[in-house]
Amino acid sequence: MLPFQGINNSYSIALFGNPVKHSLSPVIHENFSKEIKIKYHYNIFLCNELNFFRKVTKFFNQGGLGCNITVPFKKKSFCIPSKYTKRVKVSHSINTLVKREDNSILGDNTDGIGLIYDLKRLAFLKKNTCVLLLGAGGAACSIIFHLLKEKCCIFILNRTVSKSIELVKRFKVFGKIFIFSDFLYHKNFDIIINSTSCGLYGSIPLFPENLVLPSTKCYDLSYSKTLSLTPFLKFCKHLGSKNISDGFGMLVAQAAYSCYLWFNILPDINKNIFNFKHSK
Repeated sequence: MLPFQGINNSYSIALFGNPVKHSLSPVIHENFSKEIKIKYHYNIFLCNELNFFRKVTKFFNQGGLGCNITVPFKKKSFCIPSKYTKRVKVSHSINTLVKREDNSILGDNTDGIGLIYDLKRLAFLKKNTCVLLLGAGGAACSIIFHLLKEKCCIFILNRTVSKSIELVKRFKVFGKIFIFSDFLYHKNFDIIINSTSCGLYGSIPLFPENLVLPSTKCYDLSYSKTLSLTPFLKFCKHLGSKNISDGFGMLVAQAAYSCYLWFNILPDINKNIFNFKHSK
C-alpha cells in the first residue's frame, strides 16, 4: 500500500501556482484516477510570493502525497525538496514533488519529457531540428535539456538578454544552444516554441514576424481551457503557419509522468488526449 493514504482511502494531490483557475489538470487527473483505479483528489491552490512556501509546507504536513508546481514558482521551488532527479539538477526547475516513505521530498520535472512526447506525436521533430525558443523562465529551463538530448539546435529569444546568456552558459555542455541575434532575422526555423506565460494574460511575445513561414511549426506550451487557439497561435496562423499546436498534449503527457512518480503507474497518454479533445 502507498503511504499517506487519507480518509475514504483517497490520496491528496495538489497544484500550486498563479494563475490556476484556467487549469485542466483536475479533470485530467480525475480521468487518470479512474483509469489506474487509485482514488486520489487533485486540489488547486492559488498562491502568491508571500504564501507559496507556507501553503506547500502545510500541504505535506497534513498528509499530502505529491503535487505539481506551475508558473511562476517552478524555479523558486528548487529549495523545497531534499532530493532531486537529474532533470532537476540540470534545469533548476521543478513541476512535480512527491513525499517518499522516508518522509523525504523528491523534486522532479516532467515538462521536458511531456513536451518531447507531444512533439513526436505531432511529427514536429526531425533530425537536427532548429528551434527558436521564446522566453527564458522556468518553463524554458524545464524543456531545454530534453530538446538538446533530441539533437535540436536552440536559439533563445528573451526580452531580458542576461537571462538568455545565463541559460546558454548552463546548457551549452549538453548541445547546440545560442542567443538569438540580429543576423538571424532571416534564418529558417523548423519550430518556434513559445515558453512565455504571455498567453495567460491575452498577449503575445515579441519576435520577428517574418520568421513564421507556411512550413514553420509553431508550438505554444500554454493552452486555453476551451482548447481554442492561444493568442500566440492565432498570430502564427495569421502569419501563415500551416502547423500549429497548443500545449494540451504536453499537459496530458507531463501529468501522466507525474502520476507515475506518485503511484508507479503510467496512464495511457494518447487515449486521454483523444478522449478529452473529442469530449469537447
